[in-house]
Amino acid sequence: MPRTQKVSVAVQKDALVAAKKAATAEGLSLSGFLMKLLKAEFERQARFDSMDRFIETYAPNVRVTETDMQAIRDEMTAPLKPVRRSKRKRAA
Repeated sequence: MPRTQKVSVAVQKDALVAAKKAATAEGLSLSGFLMKLLKAEFERQARFDSMDRFIETYAPNVRVTETDMQAIRDEMTAPLKPVRRSKRKRAA
């Protein structure tokens, strides 16, 4: 059985244009770019599932409100802050 399968999906034109540009910028094919996005979404969902299992196991009596859950999700999905190189001191 092949590792890949061709599918047909409907995508908004502006989203398709943006995806093609992003794929090109990353040096990927459109298929590769979309697969990368799918994998990232699967990993994100796995983190949420793991968080739910952790709460159920270690904090079963703690009431986590929907507001709390949204704050956690916002934190987990926030873009990473850029890493800035520290200026190296020169030897005297």
